[in-house]
Amino acid sequence: MQSAERLAASRILLFGGFQIEKEAGGPIWLTGKRGPAILAYLARCQGMAAPRERLADLLWSDSDSGHSRNSLRQTLSVLRRDLSRQGLDIVYSHKDLIGLRPEAVGVDVDEFEAGLSARSASELQTALALYNGPFLDGFYVGTNAFDDWAASERERLLGRALGSLEKLTRLVDPESGLAVVDRILAMEPTREEAYRLKMELLVACGQRDKALRTFEACRSVLRKEFGVDVSAETRALWQSLLSSTEPSSNPQAANGAIAGQRSGRPSIVVADIVNLTGQRGDDFFAKGLVHDITTALSEVADYIVLSAPEKNGGEPRAPAGVRARYTLKGSIQRSGDELRVNIQLVDAADGRNVWAQKFDDHSQNALDFQDRIAQSVVLAVSLELQLTNWKVRDKSPPGPPEVRRLVNEALMKYFEMTRDSLLVSKDLAEKALLLAPDNVRAKRTLSIATTMGVAFGALPREQEHIDRAIELAEDSVRAVPDDEIARCILSFAYECDGRIDEAIVQCQHAISLNPSYPSGHGDISMLFALRGQVSEAMREANEAVRLGTHDVIDFWRHHGLVIALFAGGDDRRALEVARKVVRTKPGFVRGALYWAAAASATGNNEEASRAIHHCLSQLPHLNIDNVCPGFLPRYVNDNHHARFLDMLSKAGLPAADPR
Repeated sequence: MQSAERLAASRILLFGGFQIEKEAGGPIWLTGKRGPAILAYLARCQGMAAPRERLADLLWSDSDSGHSRNSLRQTLSVLRRDLSRQGLDIVYSHKDLIGLRPEAVGVDVDEFEAGLSARSASELQTALALYNGPFLDGFYVGTNAFDDWAASERERLLGRALGSLEKLTRLVDPESGLAVVDRILAMEPTREEAYRLKMELLVACGQRDKALRTFEACRSVLRKEFGVDVSAETRALWQSLLSSTEPSSNPQAANGAIAGQRSGRPSIVVADIVNLTGQRGDDFFAKGLVHDITTALSEVADYIVLSAPEKNGGEPRAPAGVRARYTLKGSIQRSGDELRVNIQLVDAADGRNVWAQKFDDHSQNALDFQDRIAQSVVLAVSLELQLTNWKVRDKSPPGPPEVRRLVNEALMKYFEMTRDSLLVSKDLAEKALLLAPDNVRAKRTLSIATTMGVAFGALPREQEHIDRAIELAEDSVRAVPDDEIARCILSFAYECDGRIDEAIVQCQHAISLNPSYPSGHGDISMLFALRGQVSEAMREANEAVRLGTHDVIDFWRHHGLVIALFAGGDDRRALEVARKVVRTKPGFVRGALYWAAAASATGNNEEASRAIHHCLSQLPHLNIDNVCPGFLPRYVNDNHHARFLDMLSKAGLPAADPR
């Protein structure tokens, strides 16, 4: 066995093409394409290993089993010879498995994906620097199975890169953000949300005229490439620029308007925590708390966190004349060894308290206390500002502090909207409900985490899950009948059970309680689409997108628009919007299934096949028999339902295994 030090000296690069190199010796030449293809595929497999049969089918799908196995043996022999000449022993065989030694190989894609969880701009820039071109760009083996797999990975990683570049623009100053957004548009010139982002950044830099020209460029590209006009969201931004009275030559005014009003990115300044204890030693605790809260908020890309306040009681400072939309302030009090911290979030426009909470602990636990407060503040502020953006006031009682913390944390994990995060959200909500069995917020949260877990494929679609979600949501509505949040959660639980008419009634009630609640409009648009009421669905979907611009579940509302467009036969537009949904939320298999159906309906057969591969890579059990209504809700109209299944079948979704 070679030493670990020697084994660790190799690296596989998959962005921008294929390359393998020694750490100190430069690129390595390999014979043919199938050897590199094996390395590329194994590098992306879980545990860097795969069965021989899968490799044989992937690279020699046009041959019978015997010939493909023999071809695999020959290719592996040549590959090992080429690597051995460079002193590398990175490929191993174990029974029916072929694998790479994880301790011997570094992979740029692994480093890239791990780095995307970074919260700071510098760490995220380091990760994104690894994306120096599309995955396996220009590398084609000539077998459909491998090339389709590579195309699916290429699309997925492009989506992750684009989304992370957009995240980066929110972590840097506007001028640096413009350079980032130009990179996004160079990578994908038809990405409409990037044009909107560029318009906002240009306004923040005082270049309103350039922002207006960017709108025209966006409209021209979309008309040329897809034959469609800009979305209502982009048009609304353009109209707001046209009607603005702020002169474009005043960057401070423009920047202030963006910081105060930019949807989805509220600006916050953290003011001093006032020491009311009378003890100078507590000044350090207060200053440390300000620092921890500021750092924690800065790590959330949804906010613009402005600089610290002036000393001696001065007003909070803001760079380049930016006006803070919210101020976070507080005080500390002491009674013996007991500390109490009061935190308030204040709307700077009218002085209204948006949120307030008190925290109690022993002073001996000061550092742990600071961490707990900072975490709780970020969770609570994130949720409160999300509700404020939606013009929603949570009418249900919050419950005791620990229950409130668990529910807030469960909701934050819910809004991450991944299969893993939804399971964590459900677990946290279960814990909150154990502490307070009658707490309405815990019941609501557990209901929606369960149903959305089913929608994402994180939970199996078993009737017991649906029944419990309905029971919890119905209890919440009975407890607080005028709670529009609970009404929408109950509506979604009914939808998961196929009770479309009852779900519509709950959404209509939610909208009557709060016409500005985007989730009410978004959910009912999906229900109207499933019932075949296309014009009503389109109207409600556009209203939902308008009201919920750039929030964390924007993709869900666009998905409702896709369902309506497909039902109405506008397959080209459905495909365009479905692509956006999948780029925004690659793990949302429901969206990817509509991407496949719309691509198939428009004759984009290769793209449809890629979409199905994307779905099956995440949920291998899906087939024509269990996809709808087993995984997806069914169109009420039989013709719509049959057409949807037909397009999925043409795209390559397999029939059920007869066994």
